[in-house]
Amino acid sequence: MNYTVFLPEILVLITASIVLFGEWAFKSIDNSTEKKVRNIGFVTLLGMFAALGVLLSFETTGYGLITSFFSPETSTFYSSFVLDSSAIYFKIIILISSILTVLISFKYVSDKIKNVGEFYALICMATLGGMFMSSANEMISMYLGIELISISSYILCCFNKDHNKSSESALKYFIVGGLSSAILLYGFSLLFGLTGFTQFPQLASTFDKFTAPELNAIFLIGVIMSIAGLGYKIAAVPFHAWAPDVYEGAPTPITAFLSITSKIAGFAAISRFFLIFNNSMSEKLVVLVAVLSVLTMCIGNFLSLAQKNIKRLFAYSSIAQAGYLLMGLIPLLMNRMDDSASILFYLTAYIFMNIGCFAAIIYFSKFTGSTDIEAFAGVAKKSPFIAFVFSCCLISLAGLPPFGGFTGKFYLFVGAVNSGYTWLAFVGAVNSVISLYYYVKIIKTMYFVESTKDIKFELPNAGILTAVILSLAGILILFLVPYPFIQMAKMSALGL
Repeated sequence: MNYTVFLPEILVLITASIVLFGEWAFKSIDNSTEKKVRNIGFVTLLGMFAALGVLLSFETTGYGLITSFFSPETSTFYSSFVLDSSAIYFKIIILISSILTVLISFKYVSDKIKNVGEFYALICMATLGGMFMSSANEMISMYLGIELISISSYILCCFNKDHNKSSESALKYFIVGGLSSAILLYGFSLLFGLTGFTQFPQLASTFDKFTAPELNAIFLIGVIMSIAGLGYKIAAVPFHAWAPDVYEGAPTPITAFLSITSKIAGFAAISRFFLIFNNSMSEKLVVLVAVLSVLTMCIGNFLSLAQKNIKRLFAYSSIAQAGYLLMGLIPLLMNRMDDSASILFYLTAYIFMNIGCFAAIIYFSKFTGSTDIEAFAGVAKKSPFIAFVFSCCLISLAGLPPFGGFTGKFYLFVGAVNSGYTWLAFVGAVNSVISLYYYVKIIKTMYFVESTKDIKFELPNAGILTAVILSLAGILILFLVPYPFIQMAKMSALGL
């Protein structure tokens, strides 16, 4: 057992233990609730930054920038847990998204959450589950990672106990999540029953006998059930029905976490799972993924048009974004690893776009008392900088320059064209135009609709302000100087 491979996960686990069992210590040092909440948040950030620092040392070693005793090409626990360049990249962006989630949650947690230690500990455990999904090289370890992030998320969704919708969203999430986990596990069990293996490399070596000369029916059912279970985790159509109610009812920082971190972890798992299929099966899966991509983009965008609550709108927007990202799986299935790096790049941009939006939603809804779009009328006059960053992030999500969302979608569409799916890139471009309508509707409400209420806005707290500044910087840098990040994504994709 090489424990060095697990070092980032160990640090996150230690952080979760400290903030969970150490809440009494923070309370005894200072009876101030606000200071206790802030201190617990800072400890959470410190632990996540430590894990991120270790991962960056792995990654820089992999690129030959420094010399250290860490090896990025390592596996442990009978090769069920791998630390290749792709896993490192996914873990880095998962940790970045979790750090930004903690930043935007400081004031929200202080105002509305009673059990602060448990709240941050569960965020750490959910992050840990996503990190395990990124490194899972066999079905059981992947399933355990999925369950760790899922169960933590179920509990996080109902933390706002004074809000009836919070409990309702958690219950719906739990029921549908339990069903999807059962489907996934049954699909995995069928694949294991046919092959006798759980490790992905060994599964891949045995698939020829089940795909040629014709598909084995049980094998096909196992694959479809596995894809269905994983599709739920990224809210792909037709496994998306849980998202709107859960996004609306969950505490807003957790909505951001589900929208970003869970989606990154889901695509990490899907990317690794899809690599086990041989060429014969990959050709069939490409068509399935293309169909799922079109359905997810179209349904997500068209249902967004009718939404009046901004959190429900972002739920359907997140579904549509999953459709664009599914497009990036086509080069992966066709073994075009350079083009498949577009998933990694777009997920990086997606972190900053979404965190900027949710930071603004948390800030504005605190003073308006509502997450309805009409409640955001005239907020640009009250807080011009936050409204400006919010608008930039919305434009980036729509895929317009000069922001990172444009660069990310460009590479996704180029990857589809290079793979022979020009029509799919065209559908993606049309859907981006459609999405512009509901994103601009929010901007119009903030800037051009007069508020009927005289609401006084306070200055944003340090966490929100830091998050929006980092978001603006991130989407600008990824547009202005994308080349280093694209190269990093390509080198990471080659590690799959």
